[in-house]
Amino acid sequence: MLSDQESLEKRPDPRYLARIPISYEELLIEHSINISTGGVFVESNVILPEDTELNIELDLPNSAVPICTHARVAWVNDPDDIKKSSLPPGMGLQFLTLSKEAMHTIRTFLDSGDFALA
Repeated sequence: MLSDQESLEKRPDPRYLARIPISYEELLIEHSINISTGGVFVESNVILPEDTELNIELDLPNSAVPICTHARVAWVNDPDDIKKSSLPPGMGLQFLTLSKEAMHTIRTFLDSGDFALA
């Protein structure tokens, strides 16, 4: 059986455990559990339906301005229907409109290893 980190790394875009502030719909501020250049898992008690599209902002410490992108709820870990017991309730968000500059900023952040583990 694969460890959580190994299963995260088998994705097309490897995910790294990182806790960063994320806001969406200009109302809610949550925190990530893991992130890649393809998406992010957000710990949240406010679970949106799968395929919901929303605008999000990621506040990476190596970026002077937040990264803004359009995202889609790819999957949910609903508190009433936990799909992945190693993760808290929340949502897996897929980036839809990540710019090349934003992707570079995320890669630089991940390569630095300078982030808090979840």
